[in-house]
Amino acid sequence: MKHWKILAAASLIAFAMNTSFADGIKSGAPGGWQVWGPLGDKYEMGIDTAESTPEHLALLIASKDIATNETVTLMQQIDAKEYEGSIIELSMMVKAAGADKNRVWLRHMKATNFNGIQASSIPNGKDWERIVVSSYFPKDLPAMYKHFDTGISLASKGKIWVRDIKLERKPYVAMTNPVELPSFRAGLPTYPARNLNFTE
Repeated sequence: MKHWKILAAASLIAFAMNTSFADGIKSGAPGGWQVWGPLGDKYEMGIDTAESTPEHLALLIASKDIATNETVTLMQQIDAKEYEGSIIELSMMVKAAGADKNRVWLRHMKATNFNGIQASSIPNGKDWERIVVSSYFPKDLPAMYKHFDTGISLASKGKIWVRDIKLERKPYVAMTNPVELPSFRAGLPTYPARNLNFTE
């Protein structure tokens, strides 16, 4: 996995300088990543030196002072050759301030015409914590589907920070004792959902 760590480090260091952020923010989109959405119009992105550590630079994505529900996304598409038949595990240290709508996500084609997405929200108003998103990548996909996307998205006012990104291959272990579900039964009467809080 050394190539990913080198890529991530290089990507986060290779930022264009800009003065649109306040002092302590080196502004720009990182090399090796693609940006989708209204960056520069309604969002800003850059390295926040105040939130960085000597080992890991902290990427900040922040809305400008404009109410918006448009989404800005930073993403990469990655060759899945070495992950086939394994679990892809994406993890990073994160925190958010006033950012109600955000996602860290992993996406790939699990089967023909089925887009598998695993995602996690960054908890708002908490200190730094590590979140993990993982997904099994099958062996038998056609060549055109042998890749996956990783991304970080913000779709509201507020700020999110990420640092210490890790992308790892984990062995897939089949369940030896899977839970047996009752067989699907068609034709039964249907009712509105009830007692979802278990208060009855």
